[in-house]
Amino acid sequence: MNNSEKKSKKLLSDLLGETEPEFSDNKENNPSKSLNDTEFEKIFPVYILHRVVYETIMMCKKAMPSEAIGILLGYKMQYNDQKYVKVVDWVTGNANQSHVFAEFTPEGVRQYTTLIQEKYGDSENRPRIVGIIHSHPFGSNPHFSGTDYNTFLNFPYDAEHNVFVLVDPKSGYYKSYIVIVNETGQKDLKEVDWVEYNVR
Repeated sequence: MNNSEKKSKKLLSDLLGETEPEFSDNKENNPSKSLNDTEFEKIFPVYILHRVVYETIMMCKKAMPSEAIGILLGYKMQYNDQKYVKVVDWVTGNANQSHVFAEFTPEGVRQYTTLIQEKYGDSENRPRIVGIIHSHPFGSNPHFSGTDYNTFLNFPYDAEHNVFVLVDPKSGYYKSYIVIVNETGQKDLKEVDWVEYNVR
């Protein structure tokens, strides 16, 4: 690695707030990116910590054949006018689940809220809720249902640049979307590239 590459890698390390991030290789059906030498300075819309990717896939597999749902925690950040989201943790709680449906119960919302509070307290720098992870365990390329759109594009999950990860644990898809606001002021979900990173 030459000095320019080291400098670029350090830049990403600083952006992510981690030491020496190591980006994963591409996996089949997995649109996460591994960065080549010319991409070190490119800012991706979403960065997800490897542990979060692994644990949320395990959650989705454990819930099969039912759908799964969880909350993503992280930071909304900006560099050179480019906005990006860094996902550093996740939580879940009790949910009504079936093979075509997953929704937090009121008790589940209290559970994940309590877990976040117990883990991070009132620290000013603690990660915030930045989206949802949800599974469609159908063995195919997953797409949001009408119910998903209704859930994700309404309060409290519809903040601009929130991240929504859609997983099919049977087929191996792990897709990332962000909430965007179009020219007419309407909110929509846009599929985006994402990067999985490790902390050495």
